[in-house]
Amino acid sequence: MSSQNNYIENMLKNEKKRVMAFQYKLLSNWYWFVLFGALGLIFAFVYSYYSPSTYQANSTILVKNESNALQGKDFFDDERGMSGINIQDHIGVLKSLTLTKQVITNLVWKSSWYLKKTLYNEDLYEREPFLVFETGIVANPKNVPIYVKMVSEQEYMLRVEGLTIAGGELINIESKGTFGEPFENEYFSFTIEKNEALLVPMNVEYFFVLHDLESISLSYIGNLEVNLAEQKGNLIQLKIRGTQAKRLVDFLNELSNEYIEYCLSEKNKISENTVRFIDMQLDGVIDSLKETGHLFSDFQSKNQSVNLERESNLVLSDLKRLEEEYTLAERKLNYCRNLNRYLSNNKEFNKVENSLQRNFGEELVSNSILSPSVVDITDPVLNQLVLKLGDLYTKKEVYSLSATENEPNMKVLDKEIKHTKKSLEENLKNLLVHAENETIEISKQINRVRAKLVKMPKIEQKFSNIKRRYDLNNDLYTFLLKKRAEAEITIASNAPNSQVLDQASLTSTVKVGPKLLMNLVIGFCLAALIPFVFIKTTDYFNNTIDNVSEIEQDTVLNVLGVISHNKYKREVLVSRRPQAAVTESFRNLRTDLENILSDQNQKVISVQSIISGEGKSFVSANLAAILAMSHRKVLLIETDMRKPKLYKLFGLNGLVGMSSYLEDKESFKEIVHPTQIENLSFIPAGPVASNPAELLSNGKFSRFMETVKSKFSYIVMDNAPVSLVTDGVLVGKHADVNLFVLRHKYSRNDQVNYINKLVDKGSFENVSLLLNDFKYEGFNFNRFGYKNGYYKDDVIVHQNSLKS
Repeated sequence: MSSQNNYIENMLKNEKKRVMAFQYKLLSNWYWFVLFGALGLIFAFVYSYYSPSTYQANSTILVKNESNALQGKDFFDDERGMSGINIQDHIGVLKSLTLTKQVITNLVWKSSWYLKKTLYNEDLYEREPFLVFETGIVANPKNVPIYVKMVSEQEYMLRVEGLTIAGGELINIESKGTFGEPFENEYFSFTIEKNEALLVPMNVEYFFVLHDLESISLSYIGNLEVNLAEQKGNLIQLKIRGTQAKRLVDFLNELSNEYIEYCLSEKNKISENTVRFIDMQLDGVIDSLKETGHLFSDFQSKNQSVNLERESNLVLSDLKRLEEEYTLAERKLNYCRNLNRYLSNNKEFNKVENSLQRNFGEELVSNSILSPSVVDITDPVLNQLVLKLGDLYTKKEVYSLSATENEPNMKVLDKEIKHTKKSLEENLKNLLVHAENETIEISKQINRVRAKLVKMPKIEQKFSNIKRRYDLNNDLYTFLLKKRAEAEITIASNAPNSQVLDQASLTSTVKVGPKLLMNLVIGFCLAALIPFVFIKTTDYFNNTIDNVSEIEQDTVLNVLGVISHNKYKREVLVSRRPQAAVTESFRNLRTDLENILSDQNQKVISVQSIISGEGKSFVSANLAAILAMSHRKVLLIETDMRKPKLYKLFGLNGLVGMSSYLEDKESFKEIVHPTQIENLSFIPAGPVASNPAELLSNGKFSRFMETVKSKFSYIVMDNAPVSLVTDGVLVGKHADVNLFVLRHKYSRNDQVNYINKLVDKGSFENVSLLLNDFKYEGFNFNRFGYKNGYYKDDVIVHQNSLKS
């Protein structure tokens, strides 16, 4: 558990280091943020200065929640009180495309004139320099800028750029036209007239756009806001934004008026349709009433009979009553027969029982056995038994989903179904007999009444028929007249259930943009975001080593520290500038190495690198020099026999060195060269050898190392890059410390993993890492003393021993 906690703690520490490193990187590039922020402020100010002013027009509509007393009954006297309104429907109507199209049509906004400005086009609403009228001969292209400038009192120059025609081809048009005369070609047909109310300057170019009704309506809908003023109220607030205040005011006012007219027309539509329908019906009813009235009058005048009507009415009333009773009795009899047949049909019941598991949820029983109350049978016992049987089958249907037939509950349920079914059959037999007797009795009574009606004189029957037709037409005529009067009163008394509380006006229109402060803030933030994104992107894709903590989190090897950036032209500078920061870095390295090489037999330091250019030779030379300055005999050996360069730093020709010694061409004394740095000797690589790896592994190099160990306190070896050749591996086997040099912002992170693999394979032992050429950037508190002059770089010790 402790190891896991340590892992989490280390991970958090590393993450904190990465965050702090990124913060330092941002702070070190503060000037980019200031520069881009200033540019953003300038751009935002210019944009705000040259942008058009934006206005917001407002209007308020009250939707009344009223009950219409005259519309409380519909055509068939069915009560339907209006309990309230759906305010969202009204909002939807106000934002509807149909209503907006009508508003644009009413305002006659078929075209708009503009004057081109720096960042926008100024809308010349009610200040149009010219008037344009479409002739209708050609369907003019919509939403295409058509530029016009007056070249004389009678003529204008017209220009169109980038007109898309059939096939996607773009064409340009430039032609002269005459005011008041049609301008016609294969694409356009319109007339342009001067606006006599304005003085239009010569050679000033304006342009107009012929609007497509649907597109301009959609644009206004997109800019229109329709919301409730209060969540629980009926006040609707309309807002619209644009660059032309007067146009916004006109649009909102016309929209409000058109909305009121729409609501009133919708409110009257039912009553108007009702009047129209009644008028159509009255035409036929009046003709029928006239005809039956004449027949009735003629019949009465000829027969002078009054009692015929009363007597025939009594007989007809009895007949109607008996027929209704017979219909009910027959319905009861049919129900009893169907139910008895259903109960007696075992196949039908078996089908129901077999389908219970297969057709759950389809209510088979309830669809087959209706409750007696449905057919007006008031027998309580039958009603109860039918309902009980239906409930039992429903219960069995539910049980069948989880239970089997042999379970006790299912057996008990089957017995109860059989008992209920048997009781129902007994009750049905009695009801069936009673229903049949009742039907027969009513049928006999009907026959007796019909016989009585037949016995009446034919004149009475004829009188009865004429009277019935006349009364029917008269009642219908009276009813229609009443409904027509109600509908006409409703139309006359109807008022819109909405009203405009606050009309839009130029006084209430407010300027809402451009907002200078907000634009400045947005401009600064967006501009400052550019260097941030750039730094973050470069940091994300940067795989070079940026600090020591990145090395430490990728390896368990010893990291000795950093060597400061060498800002001087000299390679060996520790003896010439003893108080410089880079010299102090080598002193710290010397102290660390002395702690590692505590044993007197540990003397050999092999300076390695993965690739060339990491400063391996620079570190080797200055490390050897700083060791020699501590009054110890130091030997610097250039073991890179493929691409040597150290010999140039000490002013040698490189013709005699390690390669000639290993090839038995020179003696030990001949290859060792003293330097002007006290206690420091140097062995150059010698002539470039064709087989340096074989020279280092032939055994003579091992004997050479034994010899130099007895003569010097420290031996520093400068090797070839280990990722390119094996020379460094062969030399490293003789070293007490293999010091791998990594260069700040040059070496990659994967090189650390490569070193780890070399150590894991056993190619190197006693490996330590060093970060070279470290540049202190930005706000790094580790360089506080250096920045304040603690290290005096200007102190120079004059020596002529080293070559620049």
